[in-house]
Amino acid sequence: MVSPKSHIVSMSKKIIKPSSPTPSSLRHHNLSFLDQIVSPLHNPLAFFYLKPENSSYDINHISTLLQNSLANLLTSYYPFAGTCNDNIFIDCNDVGAEFFNVQLDIPISEILDHPYYNDDINLVYPQGCPWNTYDGTLVVAQLTLFDCGGIAVSVCISHKVADAYSVIKFITDWANLTRDSSHAKPSILFDGTSFFPPVTDTSTLPDFDVGNDGNCVTRLFHFSSSGLDKLKIIAAAESGVENPSRVEVATALIHKHAMIASGSFKPSLLCHIMGLRPPLPLNSIGNACSFFVTSTQTEDDMKLSNSVAVLRKSKEQLREKLKNVTQSDIFFKVVEITKQGAELLEYVSKDDVYKCSSLCNFGLYNMDFGWGKAIRVSSVSRGVKNQIFFMDSPTGNGMDVMVTLDEKEMEIFQSDKVILEYASPVVKM
Repeated sequence: MVSPKSHIVSMSKKIIKPSSPTPSSLRHHNLSFLDQIVSPLHNPLAFFYLKPENSSYDINHISTLLQNSLANLLTSYYPFAGTCNDNIFIDCNDVGAEFFNVQLDIPISEILDHPYYNDDINLVYPQGCPWNTYDGTLVVAQLTLFDCGGIAVSVCISHKVADAYSVIKFITDWANLTRDSSHAKPSILFDGTSFFPPVTDTSTLPDFDVGNDGNCVTRLFHFSSSGLDKLKIIAAAESGVENPSRVEVATALIHKHAMIASGSFKPSLLCHIMGLRPPLPLNSIGNACSFFVTSTQTEDDMKLSNSVAVLRKSKEQLREKLKNVTQSDIFFKVVEITKQGAELLEYVSKDDVYKCSSLCNFGLYNMDFGWGKAIRVSSVSRGVKNQIFFMDSPTGNGMDVMVTLDEKEMEIFQSDKVILEYASPVVKM
């Protein structure tokens, strides 16, 4: 078997520092409580583009544009160019961000046409960075050139300074500055400690690191708009839920059939990530997420309509708790919600906990650095089983879902006739 690394023709690395030094008054950035409790892994996201039609966008010009705009951007996102110290604060010392230029001897289709998340997908990311405790900078970016002229721009950002929302905001601002150097300076806030004061004794913090599972595999499935519409009609008619969302119905279907693939029925939990913007400001950068847990205790709970009803009710209850919450109260509300979820997780095996998160409706396919919109936006598997990850599809019709399960369970799941009635493995762009 050919090693993915053998496809690398050339690789170089530069350190991109902020274009102007960070003022001494901003040198010390305290982590918030939510920053402190997340694992220090780097969140990966990659954007794939066809060969630019404009001949002026050769790879050297593109690389220069990206590096210059990144340097300018880091003056606004100054904690991202710093160093994390003891899970207490960021020393905004302008060490910068790592930027890799990589050339491959394979076409872009080698990755995008593959039905599975094979090892080649990792080639567009800085090696050893995605979902790892990376020993380098907080931000690591890579520009990849394929032998067909297509390119990929990937970014990995430490979870200590950014949740998924903040990662997307950073990349959006980077794309805007790359496309137009005169674009308005980002208006952002590093105000997490105002809402979630940090603790000084980090040994008391809960441990939410789920580790890695060696015997799991990841598959990417596409749910068509028509398939999702059918599921919505079924769920609405039988559950009484008004206008169930595509994520709600797909979550219920995948969870049910993942449990079926695991063998005999066992009670299980489904963890859902939910953003806190609002009530927090939309330009607040850092970690601003909570999670809630839904429980499946009986086989009847697995029914699509019942699962959607429980999911909708749990979301509405969480929103009600956070409704009209004051800045001084939100910390206690989120801690209460987190504690309730953590207590539930103690009563089931790790193998019976499913985790889902969504990047839908973030406009990822509008990410334009100046040479057109992305033809595919992708992440990589964290290597943790029972993960369900939702993203918009390239065409805007339907939805793509990255599912990670135990290897034997995936063999059953991907052949499930009900799953294949609504979804299909992603093979072509």
